[in-house]
Amino acid sequence: MSRRSYTTHTWTEVCAFWGMVIAAVAYIFSGLFNFLVNWISKMSADVANVLNMIAGITQLLGSIALLVAIAIPAWQYVKYRSKGWRVCYWIALVVYVLGVGFGMLSVFRT
Repeated sequence: MSRRSYTTHTWTEVCAFWGMVIAAVAYIFSGLFNFLVNWISKMSADVANVLNMIAGITQLLGSIALLVAIAIPAWQYVKYRSKGWRVCYWIALVVYVLGVGFGMLSVFRT
């Protein structure tokens, strides 16, 4: 006898789960590429530069995934609250995006 489950998942739950999974994978690969950069930089600077760029891209993807995983549930929390809560949400979101952007500048400089 098969067991069927008819559960529904909210969009918030789906975004939170997959954002966390994508961020985890991206950060693991970023760490791996950074390790390879340190190891290969003594042999080939060109390969090390390419791996460093890939590490930066995976870090950016991880940060974007976390943004999606955090921003949507946070908006669900504040959207029916007072205007102060919503203003605080938008300020925090802008600061997060700027922080990610400024953090990535060091990776993509030439």
